[in-house]
Formats: sequence, structure tokens, C-alpha cells
Amino acid sequence: EVKNPLTPIKLSIQHVRRAWDDQRPDFEDILVRNADAMLGEIDRLAEIAQSFARFGAPGAQDVPLTAVSLEDVVGEVMVLYGGATSRVRFTQELEPDLPDVVARTAELKEVLVNLLENARLAGEEGTSVVVSARRGVMPGSVVLQVTDDGSGIPEDVLPRIFEPQFSTRSKGSGLGLAIVQRVVRAWGGGVEVESEVDRGTTVTVTLRVWEDEPAPSRGGE
Repeated sequence: EVKNPLTPIKLSIQHVRRAWDDQRPDFEDILVRNADAMLGEIDRLAEIAQSFARFGAPGAQDVPLTAVSLEDVVGEVMVLYGGATSRVRFTQELEPDLPDVVARTAELKEVLVNLLENARLAGEEGTSVVVSARRGVMPGSVVLQVTDDGSGIPEDVLPRIFEPQFSTRSKGSGLGLAIVQRVVRAWGGGVEVESEVDRGTTVTVTLRVWEDEPAPSRGGE
């Protein structure tokens, strides 16, 4: 998990360097956006240790749930992924005027980065990854999805993907999806995964709309 913010930082630096080499007329804007995003990832590294303490001690949630703008979180993460790699293409499709959701901003960023990293690592040259969000069928819910057309997950492996220490890759701790599930459940949401070998994977995160919560306070940091 500590490594996760390092990849977006690296991709962002590559994006800035490529924009400089191409003498992009909007280079200043690209530099500012990516610098802000990288600074945010550095701050997130400092938060991860504190987050792990919460994950390891159920019920010890010292940071309250808050109203979080899914549009803002997706926007910040997509600055890092949206144009920073040529191997995998990342796009977003957000329903307009989405309501705030019940979460913590730093943890929601970590969840989304986990899912995008899984999709990136499962993809070969030309793989497409789409981050989408819409109002859910269930009243008072918002659905966040990460869909890729990568290698997919074998049917016999799917039941185990949320187990701690289980990974389909030779590198990594296997904690990513286990943490995603635990964090989202702590918010009162849910996570589902559908996948087919050679066709891709869709991870669906269902979140509660904030209006059902008492005494709202914006933010989550």
C-alpha cells in the first residue's frame, strides 16, 4: 500500500516530461495540475500509516465519516492517470450532479488508486480502463465502477480475490482488494467484482448518499 502512491507520482512526472519534450502550449497548466497531484500523493503517504491503524483495529475509527464529493476525488486521481501512460488508456464517465457520498476522502482516493493499479497491471498495450459513477438503482446510493478490457480473472480464482495475502501476481502483498473491501464496508457500502478471462474486469463499489447522515461536515481529510 505504501508503494501505491509512488506509481501515480512516477506517471505524473512522465506526463510532465513528455509535455515538455512535445513543447505543449498548455505546459504550464499541465505542470501545475501534476505538481498539485504529486504533492497530494506525498501527503497521502503520510496518512497511510494512520489508516492502517484503523484497518487493524475494527471500531477504532478516529476520523469521522464525512460528505465526500466523488467527482472531486475521481478528478484528482485521474489527473495522475488520465494522460500519464501510453500503454493503458484511462477515461472517466461521471453522471452530472452526483450527490456527496458517505466516506473519508483520503480512504476513497486509496480505494480508487488500488482499483486503477489492478486494472493497469492487468492490461497490455492498448488496454482501456473506464472510471464511471452514477446514481444507483437502490434509493440513496451511488455506484462507482472501474472497468477494464484486460486479461480478466479466472473463474476459479474469483472467490478468493478478497482474501488477505492472496494475489494473482508474483509481486505485491495481496492486500489491495482485501483493504478495499474492508474500508468500503466500514463506510456502509459494498464491493462486487465481475470478470471473464481475456474480456476484462468490472469492480463495482456501492456507496451511500450523504443525505442520510446526521450533522454533515464537508471534507474527509
